[in-house]
Formats: sequence, C-alpha cells, structure tokens
Amino acid sequence: MALRSVARVSTAVVAMLAVACFAMVALRKPSLDREWDEDVAVLAGVEAGADGRIHLTGVRDWRYTRDSIVSKDYFDRTYDPDEVVGMWLYEQPLDGVGLIAHTFLVFEFDPSYGPDRWLGLSVETRRESGEEYSIVLGMLRQFEVTHIWAMERDLVRRRVEYLDYPLRRYRLDIPVSYQTRIFTSMARETAALSESPRWYHTALHNCTSSLIRYVNESQPDAIPLHYSYVFTGKVDEYLEHLGYLDRAAGTDITRDSLEEKALR
Repeated sequence: MALRSVARVSTAVVAMLAVACFAMVALRKPSLDREWDEDVAVLAGVEAGADGRIHLTGVRDWRYTRDSIVSKDYFDRTYDPDEVVGMWLYEQPLDGVGLIAHTFLVFEFDPSYGPDRWLGLSVETRRESGEEYSIVLGMLRQFEVTHIWAMERDLVRRRVEYLDYPLRRYRLDIPVSYQTRIFTSMARETAALSESPRWYHTALHNCTSSLIRYVNESQPDAIPLHYSYVFTGKVDEYLEHLGYLDRAAGTDITRDSLEEKALR
C-alpha cells in the first residue's frame, strides 16, 4: 500500500509539474524588444504605395569571406510586384538523412533593377544574443519568427562561403501572376510582424510552412497539406510531384563551386 501511495503521489507531482511547465510556455508573450543576435536584429520594414509598389527598408546586404564578415550593410529599395519575372527555391540540408532543411526564396526582378534584382526572403528564428537554434525549443515558444529580406548574394554567401553549408537551388515553375501575388502576400506579412511579433514553431510555423502559407494565400490549395510541411528536407520532392520544379535541373552550390554557380 505504501508503494502504491508513493506512486500515486509521484504521478500527481509529475502531472502538476507538467501542467506548470505548459502554463509557463503558454503564457509567454512574443516581443520586439530583446537583445538580438546581430544578423536578425534589424527588422525589415514595408511601405505599400497607392500604385501597388512596395518600398522595403532594412534589406540586408552583408559581405563575407570564409573567415569573417567583412561588411554589414542594409539598404532601402522600392520593388514593383508586377516586375517579378522569376522565383527560385533554395534548400539547405540540416541533417544527414534529408529530412530537415532550411528553405528560402529568391525573387527575380526585371533587369532594370540592376544588382538589386535578386531579392531573397528567408523566414528565420529571431534569436537572442548568444542563443542557438534548437528543434525542441522551437516548439516551446523560445524563438520569435522574423523575415530576413536580403540580397541573394548575402543569403547564399553567408551559408556557403562563411558557414560552409551546401545549398541546392531550383527554379520554380509558377505562373508570373502567382509570383506577383506571392511577393505581395509575403511583404504584407513582413509589415504585420514588424508591429505584432509572433512565435516561430518548428512544426507549425517554420521556414517552409510559412512560405507555403503565403503561396496558398495567393492561390488557394496550390500546395495541399503534406508531411514536408514538417519534414522540410522533402519539400523539393513534393513540389516536383506537384509540377512546380524539376529536381534534376537543380544546381548544387558548395564552397568549391561558389564563384561559378552562386552569383548571377
């Protein structure tokens, strides 16, 4: 009887602790005011013009070598959604079996934009200074979500040249009218995040599922619910199945191939 009583008490204590932990997580509020890691400290701003054009502020354009960050520049630029001429998906493997990856998009604008025509959007965790990403903590309201608008060369070189991660790039086969709406939808969400912070969630609101949500807002059910929303390393296979990309035509980018393949 004594052992059963101890077991009941232990179970009750564990249950109470679990409820307390859940309550602590559930009651946490996202914030715009923390001591952020430098690469995610600057929030991109969005101003929508009456003519439909979008003025972006805080577009990141850092420069890297293999050993260091050599400059940390930001710029402002106005983009016309009707001048999107292409979209590219990048996939950065994060494990050894191809289940988990970080993905980001690059919008290709009309050549009249010059070097600024390759504009990327990466949905990321807004980490506090010294904080490291964790899949588990990403489900426990540990990280706010942020939109990093940056030049393609920044997003690519940071990962490949500076951090030595490989990337794979795909051109997306999506009607231009959809691309225009997708860009506008993503910019609208960026504006909302600059005023009302939200939590990142490893399974429900991650780098890939967020991008898919914006696509589906632009074209309902364009990308139906699928396990690649969570197992993000499989999203290229799913998009190929849906007819949005050709995996065989993808480009692998590594440190050795960076100058040849990464920069247009």
